[in-house]
Amino acid sequence: MTTSLPQNTYPDPEYEKAHLDTFSSPGSRPIKPVLPPGISQEKFNKALQELVKVVGQDAVFVGDALAHYVDPYDIHENDDTKRKVPSAAVCNFNDLREVIRVANAFGIPLWTFSRGKNLGYGGPAPRVNGTVALDLHRMNKILEVNDEFAYAVVEPGVTFHDLYKYCVEHKKKVWPSTPSLGWGSVVGNTLDRGCGFGGHSSHHQSIAGLEVMLGDGDVVRTGQFGISNSPSAFLSKYTFGPSVEGLFVQSNLGIVTKMSIWLNHQPQAFGFCSVSAPDEDDIGAMVDVLGKMRRNGMIPNVVWTTNFVEWLCIQGKRRNFWKGEGPIPDWRLKELQKEFGVGWWLSRFGLYGPKRVIEAQIAEIKEQIAKEAPVCTVTSHIYAGENGQLLDAQSVPPEHGLFLVGVPSMFSLPLMEWPIVRAQGKPAHGDYAPVIPSSGKRIVEWMKFCKKAYADAGVDLMADFFMHERHVIFTNMYAYDQQDPVDCKNVGDLYMSMYGEAKKQGYGMYRGHVNHMDLIAELNDFNDHAYNRFTEKIKDALDPNGILSPGKQGIWPQKLRHLRETVEKSPRKSKI
Repeated sequence: MTTSLPQNTYPDPEYEKAHLDTFSSPGSRPIKPVLPPGISQEKFNKALQELVKVVGQDAVFVGDALAHYVDPYDIHENDDTKRKVPSAAVCNFNDLREVIRVANAFGIPLWTFSRGKNLGYGGPAPRVNGTVALDLHRMNKILEVNDEFAYAVVEPGVTFHDLYKYCVEHKKKVWPSTPSLGWGSVVGNTLDRGCGFGGHSSHHQSIAGLEVMLGDGDVVRTGQFGISNSPSAFLSKYTFGPSVEGLFVQSNLGIVTKMSIWLNHQPQAFGFCSVSAPDEDDIGAMVDVLGKMRRNGMIPNVVWTTNFVEWLCIQGKRRNFWKGEGPIPDWRLKELQKEFGVGWWLSRFGLYGPKRVIEAQIAEIKEQIAKEAPVCTVTSHIYAGENGQLLDAQSVPPEHGLFLVGVPSMFSLPLMEWPIVRAQGKPAHGDYAPVIPSSGKRIVEWMKFCKKAYADAGVDLMADFFMHERHVIFTNMYAYDQQDPVDCKNVGDLYMSMYGEAKKQGYGMYRGHVNHMDLIAELNDFNDHAYNRFTEKIKDALDPNGILSPGKQGIWPQKLRHLRETVEKSPRKSKI
């Protein structure tokens, strides 16, 4: 075992520095030792010795090394009764079945993650204190990238940056979909229903075959991947019989060890489009016209919309624009809008294919917006490959390309620096992300609520959302100083305020922080939470010893069900 921090988590210096800056801040508190639930120190020591035999001395971490396995943005960092910490960490290579055998033998729960970059939602921190962190980032092989059918097969440790770099170096004629930060795992992001940009941006809907290790060490493959040597293994989402892929998306029913994901064919041309609205109240008309074109296929890809405050956060720290107390007032924001020449709302999306088709699409989009939302301004640029060749993504200027053309970066990381005013402050961020109908009226109502809620909390209203065909994932962002207890209390109160309103409106959450997974799961209240009872029946069948990520997404194994937290502070009634 080692107490030294893991080294060379990322081979790329920029990404490694960002990782170390995030997880090894001098302001972080030491992690107090904690045991897995119901496990004695003597039994735990024996389990660690067995794990060392399986994966090696340098792949089992304890003590100070666990700084890389807690939530670096935890608002409860100074409260040991609420802080989520592991008892140890195992950084696995190729001995996963043996790790699971040891966990079953000793009754030690494992909290599985790929890269631990689910930041704002707990990162790599476990739901249950004392769970052993199972870090899969060293399982990082790119097994295949196929040009003809545009798909990749990857292990959990492969990042979006890794996949992009591989495609460039091997001259693959595909563009991956990537989120705004490239350091996350392709598998981890996809299984947590993460979004990217461009075609196949709903990553979980682009899965076409998984390899999964179950709680007893058995391995199953889904879809056509379950047929030996099938040429359709990664081309069809389905096989004969029930489809089970979804059981392993945002769940704790197994550990995904291989995943295929569909990519985009490298196009002949790319069209960058942005739609700007000048005032806060213009969002209703903007959503309705863009939503209509998402549904009829005129805009075939996700539309990303941000408000002016979030745009401003990328430009510098808040103190550069406002030195007063409380959120930046409306009058000052209007001054800044004029100064920068930026609208209150900005939507961006990409179009991909032959240049003539994109030209026709843009013409129709502009005509529809001029007719139905004339207050909006449309800007477009088309980039095409030379002499009829395919377009090189790197030839598109960053202000129009980057993630829209599958090029990962770390461009949005400075956003967290926004509220920092003290030399010893530590930047952090979080969000509340409800799933809302793609309706201008609904979005306006939600924004009116949020404006008051943010003002009451003394927090600047940062907002963005992803428009799909019929719904939006509304990301209510907030940045704060993790070392400031007032900031932490304010964002905690803000989160609960948004949760209360979302519950009232019937809006579920697309993803949940480890501190709030039970709270979010409780929203599935039909028939006395029948959905949750159903998933827990499956949990008990597939993972009878309850070792795989107990409590993740509010799914609990029988032996740890007493740890569940509910809104009513009482266990759900069983129908069994």
